[in-house]
Amino acid sequence: MPRKKVEQETFMKKYLTTEVKYIISIIAFVWWIAVPYFWIKQDIAIIKQNHMAHMENFAKDIAKLYETQNKQQDMIIQLMKEIAKK
Repeated sequence: MPRKKVEQETFMKKYLTTEVKYIISIIAFVWWIAVPYFWIKQDIAIIKQNHMAHMENFAKDIAKLYETQNKQQDMIIQLMKEIAKK
């Protein structure tokens, strides 16, 4: 084979090898850095959503407790009034 053709083939192999390495590095970056970052963002969003749901439930429970406490205080006042009448 002529020398020029060999040099061209070697250049093409080097060029293709460099391009393949570049593409592989991009894919690796996306797979090992970017994808887990988005998974973490999704996990955080789910955690926040669950947290808000629990906080809403706690707020409802606290409201129910205050309501029950107020009813009990009213009952105590009524009993004290009945005892005072006797």
